Amino acid sequence: MGKEKDQIDEVALRDRLLLSEVEVAVVCGVSQPVVRRWKAEGLLRTVELPFNLRRNLYRRSDVEAFVEGLATGGDRAV
Repeated sequence: MGKEKDQIDEVALRDRLLLSEVEVAVVCGVSQPVVRRWKAEGLLRTVELPFNLRRNLYRRSDVEAFVEGLATGGDRAV
């Protein structure tokens, strides 16, 4: 039983502390370009990794707080 490349294991997703851009899009129910726009607008921040590694990883707690803010009608950045 193989999984498709773009399918995300939801059990593993719930347990992760850091989420990729694709995973943030899944959690928020939007596309990747929307996540990129939120990042560009300063609404979501990526985690800075050591050694200048460039990867867009987001703290799960930040994403959850952002989604909660959207649900309550707020427009707060995290």
